[in-house]
Amino acid sequence: MNVIYRCDKCHKIIEHLQLEDFNQQSLGLNILTDQEKEDIIKMENDTVYIDLTCDDCIEEYDWSNFINNEQIH
Repeated sequence: MNVIYRCDKCHKIIEHLQLEDFNQQSLGLNILTDQEKEDIIKMENDTVYIDLTCDDCIEEYDWSNFINNEQIH
């Protein structure tokens, strides 16, 4: 099974793993809520896509919208 970590902003592939079996716990995904999993994990055939934000896109993000780690409108 292929596990592909990709940036949800620029669509760059962050990491590509080939695993015998997809196990959420071994990848640390078991700590996410069901909603968080639904938001970032997509499955297509024998490929699992995990959407994250790459380091480059994080650096470009305008953090001024956040105060004390809470997004303001």
